[in-house]
Amino acid sequence: MKLLTKSNIYITITTVLLFAMGIFIVYQVILLKLDREVDKQLLSAKEQIVNGLNDGISPNEFLANIGQKIYVKKVETQTIFDNQFIEYIEKDPKDPSSNGDITQRELLFQTKVNDKIYEVTVCSSLSEGKKIGDYIAVVVLIFLVVSVIILFLLNRLISAFIWSPFYDTLSKIKTWNIKKNEILNFKETDIDEFHLLNDTVKDLTHQIQSDYHNLKEFTENVSHEAQTPLSIISTKLELLMQENNYNDKQHKLLVQTYNATQRLYKLNEGLILLTRIENKQFIETSHIELTQAIDEKLEVLEDFIEAKQITVEKCYNKHITKDVNAILLTILLNNLFINAIKYNLEENGKIKITVDEDSFSVENTSYIDKINRQFLFDRFNKNSISGSLGLGLSLIKKIVDFYNWQVTYSHKDGKHKFKIYM
Repeated sequence: MKLLTKSNIYITITTVLLFAMGIFIVYQVILLKLDREVDKQLLSAKEQIVNGLNDGISPNEFLANIGQKIYVKKVETQTIFDNQFIEYIEKDPKDPSSNGDITQRELLFQTKVNDKIYEVTVCSSLSEGKKIGDYIAVVVLIFLVVSVIILFLLNRLISAFIWSPFYDTLSKIKTWNIKKNEILNFKETDIDEFHLLNDTVKDLTHQIQSDYHNLKEFTENVSHEAQTPLSIISTKLELLMQENNYNDKQHKLLVQTYNATQRLYKLNEGLILLTRIENKQFIETSHIELTQAIDEKLEVLEDFIEAKQITVEKCYNKHITKDVNAILLTILLNNLFINAIKYNLEENGKIKITVDEDSFSVENTSYIDKINRQFLFDRFNKNSISGSLGLGLSLIKKIVDFYNWQVTYSHKDGKHKFKIYM
């Protein structure tokens, strides 16, 4: 979830809760205010009733003028000495069968006039006031909903504007390529935190880029410069091995030194090739028919295949033509076939090559168990039996990635299968 979205959710929830509390408080204040106004009216009615009784006016003469429900009766003994306010709900007397209830508030008091004790009940309806309170609550609720929507939209617009430099920085970091000698230019901002972030990222990427180019230059120089002395050492060792004035121990040491030098020479060549692929130095392409390229490569490796008595099965379901670099395709096929031949069975080995509409695969029998997929295409991840340099599969993966293809590996019934989706 985006930071802006998350902050908007929290702000909206907080706003709704605050407004809901506000509505509740306003509603309760309105009801309290209405109760007090009704109490004032009831007390005013009490004053009129007491004055009328003191003046000797019959209750029947002034009750109709007060405008409220009043019940007056004589009692023998005064038991109530203070005002008693009572609130209750009753059915609408005009329509008792209806579901409408009326909230009543009454004042009960007793007064002594001319040695006579009167008990008076003054009633007043609260329904109209509660309706007004309900209307006000509905209006406030509508205002709440509209306000929350407006605040949410405004907050999104304002936040998007404020955070736009941050998202611009993220977008440029995401598309930044260390291999390209480009300087990141971020959107101008007057927010101190974003300005500090941009400066920090600029310094960091500049340092990373500098370190990368220095390391790349060092690797290329070492690899290229090592080729010449390695070639000289190999040549000198070959000349020494042709001499016959060595005993068996000395000759064995020369052979071991020569083999180690050859391995180092091949390793250096492989690293140079990987570096050239990573640097995209194989830009030139040509129109190559895949099945034809496979047949040509198998013809070159025919002696190796016959030496191990391997049966090759070709299943060309489709003829694929691709615009690729001829050198890279040759390296790709060479590594796939060399592995299939080198690690095949000593007897009755099989290689099956399948070409489909969007892919081709190389499947071979082998004496090696299933390879761990986790480190399959890592450099120098070699099988302990084979003694290989571990660069072959890494080269395959680099070439596949170079053309945005995909390579998969599977193992079933003692057969290894590499499939390239083109």
